[in-house]
Amino acid sequence: MPKVVDHEQRRRELAEAVWRIVRRDGIDHASVRAVATESGWSSGSLRHYFPTQNALLGFAMELAYRRFLARLERIGTTAGHREVVRAIAHEMLAVDDERQAEAAVLLSFLPRAMVEPTLHELERRGTRELYDGIARVLTAAQEAGELRDGVVPVKAARRLVVLVDGLNIHHRLGPDELTAEDMAEAVDEQLDRIFA
Repeated sequence: MPKVVDHEQRRRELAEAVWRIVRRDGIDHASVRAVATESGWSSGSLRHYFPTQNALLGFAMELAYRRFLARLERIGTTAGHREVVRAIAHEMLAVDDERQAEAAVLLSFLPRAMVEPTLHELERRGTRELYDGIARVLTAAQEAGELRDGVVPVKAARRLVVLVDGLNIHHRLGPDELTAEDMAEAVDEQLDRIFA
């Protein structure tokens, strides 16, 4: 009887090998050959799933976004709007191993996504989903009269994402200078500017 192969699981395993290399050595070292070695596969087997390095990198980036967005979907909406937005922002902060790995991978992809059209579109799509999700909560908060006067939900959502991205970069570069507590405090200060 032929062996049943879970192709999606194999693709995830390869993406996770990309993440390990990117986190350890940087994105420039995530070649097809390096990923094959990291995963214990042959380059030919890997190319069966991903014919090019950009296809492999794109899937790895998209999977990181999907995992992050899946965690956001688990955030309960029964709390107040401010607490929901705060929970989303805290889910984005790179303060534990899983989120540090995700942030390292996603931030490493950004320079490449600026020049590679396929990766650029994947990055924009994931970021737009994040903007839209936060903006929806902020719009509901505005309709409930919970936002400060003059706050535009879409702009506030984008600024919050940009703030968290910046915090993650500086925390990664100097975790003793910008601690997890500092990051949480910066998010709360931003929320004070948004919510009445």
